[in-house]
Amino acid sequence: MRFVEHSIYRSLCKAVLNGMVDVSVIIPAYNERRHISRCLDSLLRQNFDSIEVLVVDDGSTDGTAEIVKKYLAAYPGRFRLVRLRRNTGSGNARNIGALYARGRVVVFLDADMEFPPTFLSSLVGPILDGISQSTCPSAEIIANIDNPWVMVQGQRIRGVGSEERTGFVRAIERELFIRSGGFDASFGYFDDQTLHRKTGITSLVVKDAVIYHHNPDTAREILWRNFWMGRSVLRLHKPREVAVMTVKRLLDLSALAALFLILTGSLPQQVIGVALLATFALAIARHRVLETGSISKRLLVKLFYTPVYRFLKAAGFIGGLLYSLAGRDWARIEPVEQSELTKYVTEFSA
Repeated sequence: MRFVEHSIYRSLCKAVLNGMVDVSVIIPAYNERRHISRCLDSLLRQNFDSIEVLVVDDGSTDGTAEIVKKYLAAYPGRFRLVRLRRNTGSGNARNIGALYARGRVVVFLDADMEFPPTFLSSLVGPILDGISQSTCPSAEIIANIDNPWVMVQGQRIRGVGSEERTGFVRAIERELFIRSGGFDASFGYFDDQTLHRKTGITSLVVKDAVIYHHNPDTAREILWRNFWMGRSVLRLHKPREVAVMTVKRLLDLSALAALFLILTGSLPQQVIGVALLATFALAIARHRVLETGSISKRLLVKLFYTPVYRFLKAAGFIGGLLYSLAGRDWARIEPVEQSELTKYVTEFSA
């Protein structure tokens, strides 16, 4: 682990140590050992003094909390840690973090992100100046596009484009957030859209605020993210839309069945197998990948990573969808007072 030496920390104002800050950054973290140090280091480099960083460890089993505790020891007053007894979902973790927050403004970030030094000052400035009650960055730049698992996802940047306002919330007045009931964690992967859905709150898009986001870059992370999406999809999308998604994923999964039919089936079964395999091959050919790296690397991404990615994406989605249909939906922790959180929180370190 590498700590950041920075004058911003050394000049931390007395208000932070006394518990009074303008901004509380809340980071839900579930098994984020690989990313959390990079995220926290970039927050130490911010040109904005009056902040605290509150990491909500959402039932991690990989030692994420132990890494965060090293930051607590090295930078007293800047970092705080809440550990939950079990994995509750990022929406619940954010809501609980907001109850522990001391700032006038809460900023919701992810552990696999990093930020340029002016990020926080740009993002929260309109709120502190009374221009808007909530804000959102204009763009998320994908930071790890050289990884083949990321190349196959086809994204360099995502965001809200040229919109002036959006339903997504990254920063918001704390009292408004709590009064509105926070995020609805029962929406799972899509919980960050729920504040707008239930209240109509929109955020000012801050053009100067940019996030660097690390997309899933291992087979396991891709499988898990799509399981999470499949488990959540019925909460946001109409049944007809979910049916179309499911058919597409099943076609990708059918590639293995197609090979089996071609190798072992009767002639009619072999014809069906060839048709299914041809459909899968066409999908691979049309699949957009990032054009980066050497020609040999791009060929490897297209011929190996693309079919495996599509299969993992489909398997995760279908698995998550079946899991939700079996009644294993995300549970929303109803808003409670901070004094009632002991049933969910196993440790609080400040």
